[in-house]
Amino acid sequence: MMRNDENMVNELLLQGLRNGDHYAFHQIFQKFHKAIVYFANKLLYPDTYSEAEEIVQDIFVKLYEKKSSFNSFESIKAFLYISTKNACFDKIAKEKVRSHRFEKYIQNFNESEESILKHIIDSELVSQLGAEIDLLPEKCRIIMRQFLDEDKNAKEIADDLGISISTVNNQKARAISIIKKRLGSAGIALLLFYL
Repeated sequence: MMRNDENMVNELLLQGLRNGDHYAFHQIFQKFHKAIVYFANKLLYPDTYSEAEEIVQDIFVKLYEKKSSFNSFESIKAFLYISTKNACFDKIAKEKVRSHRFEKYIQNFNESEESILKHIIDSELVSQLGAEIDLLPEKCRIIMRQFLDEDKNAKEIADDLGISISTVNNQKARAISIIKKRLGSAGIALLLFYL
């Protein structure tokens, strides 16, 4: 195709894109897609080809969304390359942050299987404790939820509910006694830890 013919086609594609013509958009996509994916893949290496394709798909969506802002065919090409470069660099930066966090986590948190098991057991006990609190008589339940969920002290709870501090403490003691019978020593130790 001669240069003038190519310029004419590009001008028609530009006008079509600006008018929202899907055929023009498809032709622009076909014209640039492979090159832009190749470019993204080179920037992201050694990431997978599919990640490069995903970024490029998003860039073409943005191209279509901004279709009316392009004044020349060259500005479309520039937009595709610059946007792809920026998106790839953003992805690389996020990966570096994620990788840095993971390395820090590993350095600061050298977990043994025993401590992982302890965390699992603690999580299960917290879940059980929550279920047991839900089964308490209404006054006990309301008071325990305020102690545990809202981190209030006895005076704050008494003021909130319009009752005496001694009533709050009596209901708390009653709740602990009920939970102790149901959960045993591990559950009560956990409850006391949270209180």
